[in-house]
Amino acid sequence: MAAKPAAPAPTQGATAPTAAPAMSESKFLGALYAAIAKQTPAESPAGEGQVTASFHVNAQGKIDKVTIDKTTSPALAEAVKKILLTVEAPPPPGGSMEVGQTFMFRGTPK
Repeated sequence: MAAKPAAPAPTQGATAPTAAPAMSESKFLGALYAAIAKQTPAESPAGEGQVTASFHVNAQGKIDKVTIDKTTSPALAEAVKKILLTVEAPPPPGGSMEVGQTFMFRGTPK
């Protein structure tokens, strides 16, 4: 009777050499908010105001769903949607993530 091959020994915390180390949630959020800040103008031709948005970041780091939770201006809400849909972030830990942010806009000086 032939002997069964031994089961592979478990490895202690080893990952495949091609796998990128997982980014922590706090590092991901820092990178995401930095990417959003790059796309957000300091002043808005739509005027002064505030927009609070919730959004979904997919496994590729793209924002694919935006919900405006609160706004002082429909024009600013549309501006926030456009900003968020152009953001490129690293893939979030765990595959995807729901996030929220409040945007504060100053009006463009006349």
